[in-house]
Formats: sequence, C-alpha cells, structure tokens
Amino acid sequence: MQEVTINNIRDGVISVLSQNFPNIKRYGEEIKQGFTEPCFFVKLLPMEHTRELGRRFRRYHTFDIHYFPAGDRKVNAAHDMAEKLYGLFRFITIDQQQYIITSTNHEVTDEVLHFFFDINFMVWEEAPNDPKMRTLAQEGWLK
Repeated sequence: MQEVTINNIRDGVISVLSQNFPNIKRYGEEIKQGFTEPCFFVKLLPMEHTRELGRRFRRYHTFDIHYFPAGDRKVNAAHDMAEKLYGLFRFITIDQQQYIITSTNHEVTDEVLHFFFDINFMVWEEAPNDPKMRTLAQEGWLK
C-alpha cells in the first residue's frame, strides 16, 4: 500500500482545480500580495489524526478553497463557482486511490467564496520489526 501524506492530499486538491479550471491561477498555503483575480487559494485547516485500533488511525483533513472572482457581480460569480465545486468535489482520486469527500458547504464573505469540505480516511502504522521467538521447550507431567 502506498503511503498517503498531507502533501499528497493537498496537491491532489490543487490538481483537481488545475484540471478543471486551467485559466484560473491557484495558490497553495501562501498567497502573494497583489494577486490577480480570478484565482483560487487552497488552505488546509487544522487536521486530526486519531488512533482507532492497534496500528490503525483515522485522518480528518478539512479544506477551505477561497475563490476570488473577477468582474462587477462578484457575489453571483462566487455562488456560480460554488455550484461547480459541489459537482467536482464529491470524491477525489490521488495516486490511483479514491477518497470520498464529506461535509461540503460554502459561504460568501466580502465577495470571496469559501468552499469547505472534509476528506477522511484510514492510515496504518508500519508493523514493528520485532524478533520472533525461535524455539520453545515445554515439558508436562500427568498426575
């Protein structure tokens, strides 16, 4: 099984945007001063990594895609983009693995779209390489 990293997931989200909106600039965790609209800003919100059972963990990645629309009717353009993103972000394929996207919602604040969604999945810790027991001598008596 291929290891999934935080950067794989974040890059996968940015890749979906670049494939579907090639003419709109995308930014990762850093947005430059004086950017040009329209553009996307992909922000990974605080994530969670909790132990389930044994070597199994559940990861919760929450994303906020900011969309800065261009033009005069920015609020309408933001809601139109939200409709498109709802259609795109139902599931995501990263490194031939498919992940289900849950809890999608959006809001428009100060003419900027905030599109939120979660990607939750299981990861397994590598098994320890402990030495195995070699031999066991056992004796028994009947009474």
